Amino acid sequence: MKQFLFVVRRLLAPWLSLTALTAVGVSLTPSARAADNWAPNLTVAGTWDSNATNADVADDQIDSLRLDATLLASQRYPFGRDDALHATGRFGAEWWPRYRSLLSGSAGGRLEWRHQFGPDPLAPVIALEGAADIFKVKQPAYSGVSTGATLSVSKRFNEHTRGTFAHEVSWFNARYGVFDRGASETSLNLDRDVNKLTRLTFAARFRDGDIVSYASGDRPDLVALAPQNVLIDTFTRLMTAHRIDARTWSARAALARALDDNSAVVVAYEWRNTKRDTLRFSNHLVSVSLVHQF
Repeated sequence: MKQFLFVVRRLLAPWLSLTALTAVGVSLTPSARAADNWAPNLTVAGTWDSNATNADVADDQIDSLRLDATLLASQRYPFGRDDALHATGRFGAEWWPRYRSLLSGSAGGRLEWRHQFGPDPLAPVIALEGAADIFKVKQPAYSGVSTGATLSVSKRFNEHTRGTFAHEVSWFNARYGVFDRGASETSLNLDRDVNKLTRLTFAARFRDGDIVSYASGDRPDLVALAPQNVLIDTFTRLMTAHRIDARTWSARAALARALDDNSAVVVAYEWRNTKRDTLRFSNHLVSVSLVHQF
């Protein structure tokens, strides 16, 4: 798996670098849609994570609140009848009230090609997206550059229901090698419009790649799994960060409700389960987001 990711990364690196120079942005989440004509779109979110340390021992599992703000803008450039390029610009900030060293800011870009198979509104759409972001964190060890590529296929089944299948390959190069991450993720999303103001989203994902798990004391079982580890006080006490290649299954449900023509609130719950040999842990994430289109 590691060798495959390395080869793919070498092949895509020049194209992703070009993407970073020609566009700035962030991949869109179910709670944020890009606006055309570079009109800004602001998403503010609060997320509670039951296991921010990705630990498998109860004493090391720390629950925490994370606050995020993302400003993005997008422009659509059509060519031909069925094709278009979407350039997206993005700036973001992240703040952990309990852990000031994780305060971060980021900026990056997306360039996406979309093709719709004919003029029928129910025709499937295929998209290929390249991404690049720069992250600056108060704790320099976490700072780095993120790149990725995503291939997706979406299909509207009727006026109210749409499904999306996607596969993403991503990498993060951090200041400290233990915080490097390479992964591939496959996802399936189902969107259902309950009425004109309300949408339900259900998603399932499988991720294969690096995670960082924190542990206290002597953990030879984790050291045996981790190619790199480092002692760090991110969570206000000394813990060892281990980079481990693991598999994660996750499921997410979200409810979006329009407040007016330009704003919406999104409430979501996500469950994650991660395993690798002796390492096994779960995360429960509850989030509330406010989206405003300027």
